[in-house]
Amino acid sequence: MRSSSPEDYNEGMTVFLCSKCGTAITPELAELAAVPNFSDDERDRDKETRRAPSTVPRGRYVIDSEPWGPPYVVQDDQEDPNPAQSRGPLVCREEGFVISAGVQGTVLTHPEDGPRPSTAAQLGERHRLLRADR
Repeated sequence: MRSSSPEDYNEGMTVFLCSKCGTAITPELAELAAVPNFSDDERDRDKETRRAPSTVPRGRYVIDSEPWGPPYVVQDDQEDPNPAQSRGPLVCREEGFVISAGVQGTVLTHPEDGPRPSTAAQLGERHRLLRADR
C-alpha cells in the first residue's frame, strides 16, 4: 500500500488521496497547464481494443475546466451545434442537439496512473478524491 502521508512525496508533485481514509490512489503526478490535443484518427486506436490513446501522458494530470457528463441540456444554436462535451461527438435527442451541463473541474489522468480496481474495491464507493500538493 502507498504511504498516506503527503509529507512522504516530492515537492512540486501531486498525489491524489482518498478524502475519507487518506490512502494514496495515484502515484506522484505533475500538473499540465491544459488538456492536450487528441487524435481522432482511427489509425491511432489500439488494434485489438479500438480504444483511443490517452490524452494525458503517464506521470501527469490535468484539470478539465469544461463540463463533462450529465445533465445534458438543449443547445441554443441548433443550426451550428457544438459537440455534447469537449472531446466528444455531437449528440441529438428528440428535443434537438444537446450539450453537457455536468461537472466542471474533472481530474484527468493516464489510465495507468489512476486507482487500480483492487484499490477502488478496498476503499468502497463512499471514499472521495483529495488532492495532496507538495
